[in-house]
Amino acid sequence: MLKNLDIISIVPSGIMAMLAQINGVDITNISSMFSHYETGVYRHDGFIFNFKHFIEENCNNLIKDEWVDYGVCDNYKQVLEHYKELLSDANKNYVIGLSTVNRKDQPEGDGWRWHKWGEYIGTQNPQHEYIYDDTHIDTVYCYHIYEIE
Repeated sequence: MLKNLDIISIVPSGIMAMLAQINGVDITNISSMFSHYETGVYRHDGFIFNFKHFIEENCNNLIKDEWVDYGVCDNYKQVLEHYKELLSDANKNYVIGLSTVNRKDQPEGDGWRWHKWGEYIGTQNPQHEYIYDDTHIDTVYCYHIYEIE
């Protein structure tokens, strides 16, 4: 089942803060980079694509399995629906971390590619290799499910 993290701080430090700034995340505006949507579901763009480091550096929780599953969605509710059976296991504790991918923030060449981030479980019908070229899609989220103790 989903479980909330025991969070000490939500501010990235050291190398994660530098990576966030390189990726265009304003770490001075906490509310723009962090959301706690519901029990066990978080978005933290300050740890973009690396929620494991958020848990390890900013929480009192231990990761039991960092490879439960991952992928791309349009919103966190799609993750809850897609993994309903897994996340309802009362004998395990899970947390979901999301990172925002905005098409407007992508470079014209290279950039974020669909196939690099796992299965897409959304409904927006990507048609190109790079999100930059899918002009009908504005935002998606990379998600990662962790089992925690």
